[in-house]
Amino acid sequence: KAAQNFLSRVQGESAKAYAAFKKEQRFWLDDYALFMSIKEFYDAQAQKEGLFGKLWNNYWPSALALREEKALADWQKAHKDDIEIQKAVQFFFFYQWKKLKDYANAKGISIIGDIPIFVALDSADVWANQHLFQLNKKALPKAVAGVPPDYFSETGQLWGNPLYDWKAMKAEDYRWWIERIGHSLKMTDYVRIDHFRGFEAYWAVPYGEKTAVNGKWIKGPGADLFNTVQKKLGNAALIAEDLGV
Repeated sequence: KAAQNFLSRVQGESAKAYAAFKKEQRFWLDDYALFMSIKEFYDAQAQKEGLFGKLWNNYWPSALALREEKALADWQKAHKDDIEIQKAVQFFFFYQWKKLKDYANAKGISIIGDIPIFVALDSADVWANQHLFQLNKKALPKAVAGVPPDYFSETGQLWGNPLYDWKAMKAEDYRWWIERIGHSLKMTDYVRIDHFRGFEAYWAVPYGEKTAVNGKWIKGPGADLFNTVQKKLGNAALIAEDLGV
């Protein structure tokens, strides 16, 4: 409701600030707002049907799930207001967050952000960048993330996140990771990367397994990724989680 009110009345300096925000954040905001508009529609429909656990890749019409150009254009035209509301809500958050960060920094307090190594399957990240993940032609994971059996768990940990296609990532000079880390460093002063050892090698579990036992270690990008990060972002203030090898 607040977003609707804002959009119906925005003018002057607020309008300029909103336009500047959308331009600066376009690299993620457009896909995110579109994804959330579709997701909220089909989540509500699934709930009415008593269905749970339905995601974009197993419930949406395939044309939308697989990002066919005409289907996306038609949706954008029909749901223009819903999409704009999603962007306005993000504008509110980033405006408020910047005020909080500026206040903390002015008091000599730095903020540490956190990046989980993997992202959720049911996310704009995966939907908008399907070629950068280990998915099949139906957008189902070929394998998922986890860790092997150890002292803490006889069956390991089956996280279920889709795995990166590191060859595809490298072919784009790790663009997605550079944007992710760079964006996080604008929001915080330091960025801690969770499960850092997963860049050396990651535990891949075949999709559909009930536990993480039948996985295998596969080599990750290693130093190549972080050499590229340094080349693109300079000496970024990163913290590596040291749990594991």
